[in-house]
Formats: sequence, C-alpha cells, structure tokens
Amino acid sequence: MLNINKLSYSYDDKEVLKNISFKVKMPSLVSVIGSNNCGKTTLIKCLSGVMPINESVSIDEIILNRKNIKKYSRCIGVVFSLDQNQFLFNKVLDEITFPLANLNYKKGMMRRSITDVVNLLFMDDIINKDISELNHVEKIKVLLAVSIVHRPKVLLLDDIFIGLNEEEKERILLILKRVVREFEMIIITTSSSLSDCIYSDAILVLDDGKIKYSGNLDDILKHDNDLAKLGIDIPIMMDMSLKLQFYDLLDKVILNAEEMVDELWD
Repeated sequence: MLNINKLSYSYDDKEVLKNISFKVKMPSLVSVIGSNNCGKTTLIKCLSGVMPINESVSIDEIILNRKNIKKYSRCIGVVFSLDQNQFLFNKVLDEITFPLANLNYKKGMMRRSITDVVNLLFMDDIINKDISELNHVEKIKVLLAVSIVHRPKVLLLDDIFIGLNEEEKERILLILKRVVREFEMIIITTSSSLSDCIYSDAILVLDDGKIKYSGNLDDILKHDNDLAKLGIDIPIMMDMSLKLQFYDLLDKVILNAEEMVDELWD
C-alpha cells in the first residue's frame, strides 16, 4: 500500500501541491495527468524522497522521513524523462549491474536479478550493446531495468512518453502492465495526454496542485469537456469514440482506427 495523506509542498511562497491525499494498493498502474506546471513532477519528487516532506507519505509501514529515508529508498524506483546524462556507463549490462553492486548483492543473486529483468522487459537483444547504439525505446527499457532490478515496491515514471510515437507508447505501456503483474508492484506515471492512460487501473487529474478528478478511464472521460480546458490532450480517436457513444453508435472507447471501422460495420 502506498499512502499519501495531506501532502503539500511549496517553492518559496508558491504552494505547488495542496493537501493531496490518495491510496494505492499493489499491484496497480496509476496515471497522474495534467497540464505543465500543475504539480506532476513535484509530486513525483516528493514521493521519491528528493523533496523534504513532513511524514505525509508511507509505503506499507515505512513512513518517509529522515530516519527512514534509506529503508524507504529501497522500496522506490524512479525514472525521469529521457536524458542521455542519466546513463553512468557505456554498456547496458554495466548500467543494470551498478544498482545491485551498490546494494552489495552477491554474484549469484545479481545474475538472477538481471536475468529476470532482462526477460521481463524483452532486452535479450540489447543487454550486451553499448548504450550509444540504442534507439529511444531501448534506452527507456534500460532506465526501467535499472529502476526495477532491485525489485522495489513502487516505480515512479515522470513524463517518460515524451518523444514517443503512438506505436512506441503502446509498446512501453504493455511492458509496464507486464511489470505490474509479474513484479506485483505499483507504477505511477505522469503525462498530459489521455492516450498514455489507456491501460491504467486508476487516473488522477491534477490541476493547480490539487486532485480534481479521479477514477478509471471511463470515469475521467465523463469530464471530457473540462479536460481540454485543463490542458489535457484527448486523442482524436478517443474524442471520436466519445461522440459516437453519445449517438449510441459505440458502447466503449476505441483508439484503433481499424477496430473502430469493424465495430461500426458490425
């Protein structure tokens, strides 16, 4: 269980997060969406322990505070939007090995942990490559592997979908669902587009540092007229689905054009 209770945070005199509370049970994929400057990245930084907060966050019985920071950090993995400077080594294998060596894993346990994460993320073809040889999606896989190889309870992903096309997003989202299921963990992602939330178990809409709406995708889409005003992108196919639902021509949201044609034809 990840528990956030009345979390607030300010930069100087500006309150960026305002009394946020929510709970997430394992395993779950949760999306936090909103416009730029709504507080998404600050929320991720607070949950990761980067920002000092006053015991407003806990994982199971571990409260995030100065006393527990090392124990809490073992429960967390974090990935911020892709930046080449995030990589410490030239080789993929060295990059994934480093956090385990840092945690003093024995060689046998290290090999098993790396094998598990490589299989989970479909990385067999890149594990022995140089990072400079990788494409955008492969680099994201490496960052994910580094963040989950020690089997944290919670993975925090901030704007990792930037720069991906729809097909690439789909691949990463399916991998995240697989990680949630196989590693039985919580993954929290941030984004400004509803297309990044299609597989989420829960969605939180953040506006001006507050949670304005929460629920599954169908719940959030009930507020479609307000979402655009909040700076949240609604993909064309999703918007079309909503309009066709209004006229009783569809009974669900469809994002794939071929699937929509088949559904309407039937």
